[in-house]
Amino acid sequence: MEERRRFKRSAVSIPCTVYWHDHVIRGQIANLSLGGALIIRLTAIPPEDASVILAFQAEKGEIELKGKLTSRVIHTVLESIEQGEIGSIGVEFQEPLEEVRSRLNPVFRALGQSNS
Repeated sequence: MEERRRFKRSAVSIPCTVYWHDHVIRGQIANLSLGGALIIRLTAIPPEDASVILAFQAEKGEIELKGKLTSRVIHTVLESIEQGEIGSIGVEFQEPLEEVRSRLNPVFRALGQSNS
């Protein structure tokens, strides 16, 4: 199967907040690239194609990136529901690549990774 991703993904474990309209949703970034992020352990799931803001703490303060929901994975496993974890989402960043790169490169450097 041919790899179609434009950017290398980095496995991370970063607590985050997803803002969607008046909703504040807690989750965890599981992988991150210059093109988007996989967010797991969410407490709620926005609808597909929703515009969201992803915010997380980095070494140099808070990073906020605008994105669009590209996929939704809703877990129905009882244990997840009991822990308040509803599902996972994929978010594609909507801002210009250079802007995303300038915000995320310090994160990748802190992780000891190059992600050009």
